[in-house]
Amino acid sequence: MKRVPVIVFGVGGVGQALLRQIVNGRLATAVRNQIQFDVVAAADRKSLAWEPEGLSDAQLLGIIEAKQMGLPANPESGRQTRISGERPSNRDILDFAPAAELENVIVVDVTAQAGMEPIIDRALQLGYGVVLANKKALAGPWETAQNYFNHPRIRHESTVGGGQPVIATLRTLLDTNDPIYRIEGQLSGTLGFICGQLDQGVSFSQAVAQAKTNGFTEPDPREDLGGQDVIRKVMILGRMAGWPLEAADIVVESLYPAAMAALSVAEFMRETAVLDEPMRQRVEAAAAEGDVLRYVAELEAGRGTVGLKAIPANSPLANLKYISFRSGRYHDEPLLIGGKGAGVEMTAAGVLGDMIDLVREGQF
Repeated sequence: MKRVPVIVFGVGGVGQALLRQIVNGRLATAVRNQIQFDVVAAADRKSLAWEPEGLSDAQLLGIIEAKQMGLPANPESGRQTRISGERPSNRDILDFAPAAELENVIVVDVTAQAGMEPIIDRALQLGYGVVLANKKALAGPWETAQNYFNHPRIRHESTVGGGQPVIATLRTLLDTNDPIYRIEGQLSGTLGFICGQLDQGVSFSQAVAQAKTNGFTEPDPREDLGGQDVIRKVMILGRMAGWPLEAADIVVESLYPAAMAALSVAEFMRETAVLDEPMRQRVEAAAAEGDVLRYVAELEAGRGTVGLKAIPANSPLANLKYISFRSGRYHDEPLLIGGKGAGVEMTAAGVLGDMIDLVREGQF
């Protein structure tokens, strides 16, 4: 049995789901892969639970319970209280591991934070594996992001498509020398859900609120509604395909006006009602032509567009969250990946799968 220390940055919805899946999947992971993941650190923005020998399953479940009650990730119980006072910086947390003589560590970033590049760089410098659900480092300026693509100790399946095998499929095409010509799809399960609700006559504001309640959106829904989350996914896929994209290469349609950008999240959620009528008119105009609105990304030759597009209501793609690749081999009929991708459980499962793959493939 190989025991693998794990540092988890982020104990929000995805982080909690990941901890739960690690606990509930221990037997399957051990039987199928002879691996035991020992979570040595679980950090949210304000607190840290740390145990170099591995937090017990009871402690991990306690962290989940505490977070669901709005409490810190290090409730005052058990050996987790070794870290007290002000939360150490991310860099300090990472450096606890070599100080404790831990080896073959996997560092997981399931936050939505910007500026995690120094942590990724330090983890790689230490010879650790890195698993990302956070897209921001991969979609940052190409000058820095290029270091993370094709790196043998980085996995990021959950950055695009949640639990769908999008990254793995694209990697297989590229590994077998199949050039990518075009990428298209509904890359946001969140916006797919919202568009589906609009089809049913639900107001835009209600659809957004429901998506947030269901855990489909980023902590700030504007990351989804402004197309930023989709842009990041397009950039990740395009960069993998060989195009050194920057954000300026993507023309994007935002589903909220610039005047709402400076509002707090709570204020923004209250103000979304002003968008109900113009969105209703667009939905009805599409329906009059036998179409439905879908938020579609299209990328070709290193340039792309992201925005609402009218799709025939009877098209299979109208009701499918999908990503398609046209390549050298799939030039006449695209390779299509579709199905459920949104939600914290799906995203966490993709992260856990990446963790297992890193160990199974012997990358550290």
